[in-house]
Amino acid sequence: MGSCPPGWTPFGSRCFSFNIQKKTWTDAETFCKAAGGNLASVHSAEEYDFLKTYIHQVTGEIERTWMGGFDSVQEGVWMWSDGSIFDYKSWAPGKPDNVGGVEHCLENYQGKWNDNSCPKTQPFLCSMNL
Repeated sequence: MGSCPPGWTPFGSRCFSFNIQKKTWTDAETFCKAAGGNLASVHSAEEYDFLKTYIHQVTGEIERTWMGGFDSVQEGVWMWSDGSIFDYKSWAPGKPDNVGGVEHCLENYQGKWNDNSCPKTQPFLCSMNL
């Protein structure tokens, strides 16, 4: 098993990197890809709990954070940008709600998932496999 690159934090068989500089969802995905990963996918409650704690440790708050989920290909069909199976969900009550018909990207918001407008700029979380 390898180790994570400098600035990346290991959990399970993957590495994660929180980036405080605000980007749109698309620009954040491009940034993560250039670093060898993708916007983060989440596959278990344990993994999501770790990520929420990690974000809180870095920022001191529960920061709105882009993750790798999107439904821009087909409304209501959520996928991960890294191509992994969308096998775990942690939506906030009543979400996703696609307000205005333009919310196609997944963010961590107040400890749950929310769908938001992809051109909004906010911090983001990258992941890569070890």
